[in-house]
Amino acid sequence: MKKWGLAIIGIILAGMTVCGVLGKYEKTKAEDHENVQITVSFCNIKNPRTTAIWKDVLENLDLAHFTVEWRDADSDMEKQQTDIRELMEYSPEYLVVMPVKTIGLEEELRKVSETDTRIILLDRSIAGSNEIPILAEIRTDQHWEGEVCANLLNQYFAGREGQILELRGESGSSISREHSTGFRNQLREYENLEIKGSIEGNGDRGIARNNVMNYLLNSPGSIDAIFADTDEDGIGAVSALEELGLRGQIPVVSINGIKDIKTAIQAGGYLGTIEAVPYMGKILSELIQKDMQGTEISYENILHGSIFTKENLDEMQGY
Repeated sequence: MKKWGLAIIGIILAGMTVCGVLGKYEKTKAEDHENVQITVSFCNIKNPRTTAIWKDVLENLDLAHFTVEWRDADSDMEKQQTDIRELMEYSPEYLVVMPVKTIGLEEELRKVSETDTRIILLDRSIAGSNEIPILAEIRTDQHWEGEVCANLLNQYFAGREGQILELRGESGSSISREHSTGFRNQLREYENLEIKGSIEGNGDRGIARNNVMNYLLNSPGSIDAIFADTDEDGIGAVSALEELGLRGQIPVVSINGIKDIKTAIQAGGYLGTIEAVPYMGKILSELIQKDMQGTEISYENILHGSIFTKENLDEMQGY
């Protein structure tokens, strides 16, 4: 019995030792991360998608115990340039940038590349990225998202001719460009469908509503459907159609997957939305940790969302 008692005590002590070592390891790991400075420049946090990205990124970096400093450019390129200069004063190990526009950050990022700071692009790309050492990109497949919108319209028209109005998103953003390119390239595969016109929505419900209203008042009966770059543009378009008594006659498709679109699809007249996943924080955090460990990482980290129509609306959560 004495031997058994000693054995049990030994097992308990060994377990306590292991737990102590693991606890010390976790504490050391957290302390190590707290010594790593991450800075983040967001393009804006004024719509459901950019707000979801902002929250998810900060939550996941906090969970990993990184020290974080961030700025909101409020869709202003000059402010983002200033933000990056300010963030670099923290001598960060990593600078994460969600660009306002494709063009405009080249000079600032070249200066960053001359330091030891590693650059990660979030959600959007920049012109000349092949000339600047970028560690990685994290984004959705924006070209594919545009293609799927064209596919949805093709399925809706089922061989019938259709004139499409394109409602463009944020001017100068890589997302808007890729959505448009993907949509237009895919639409060329369907001889019965063509783009009748293209107007600005700028990712703003009010602007989209006013511009769609003006277009339809000036060219009544000229279009059969609307492709909106973002859900914000799409909701603005539906508002205009509602006021003109055309909701249900001119279907709308868009990209993002926000909660308000679920309501719009349920109400009718909204064909569907392609989810642009905003949850990039975990991928960002894991990517940084792998790089810190010297593990090879992927340059392109691409997320694919779901396609939501009235047929599978119960599966949509939105953000």
